[in-house]
Amino acid sequence: MATLALFAILACGDTTAPEVTGTWGGPEATLVLAAQGGTVEYACGTGTIDSGWHVAGDGRWTATGQHFSGGGPVPGEGRPPHGATYTGTFRGDVLTFTVTVPDIEAVLGPYRVRRGAPGASEICL
Repeated sequence: MATLALFAILACGDTTAPEVTGTWGGPEATLVLAAQGGTVEYACGTGTIDSGWHVAGDGRWTATGQHFSGGGPVPGEGRPPHGATYTGTFRGDVLTFTVTVPDIEAVLGPYRVRRGAPGASEICL
């Protein structure tokens, strides 16, 4: 009987992470997310998302990747990568996220994107 009660408690507490792969867009950002990783474009920058990103059952999202600063002329060797941490929350068809770039002491966002919506390109004025 105790085993049955424990199973019932664990089953009720178990939550399943939402399905979040696909294209997400908004006026300030575009996110494309797949199991193998992803890409993101936002004002004055782009980024990559490593595989191994995670969505908790409550919709909290964490990922690592790289940030590439935009704007100005592109150096011949390309833009240098900066390690980045992506964090956010999925609520239905909306993701709100930020990008933390420690080596340039920047926190970008928050950005709000919607599943399947058109997004923004890297625009830097």
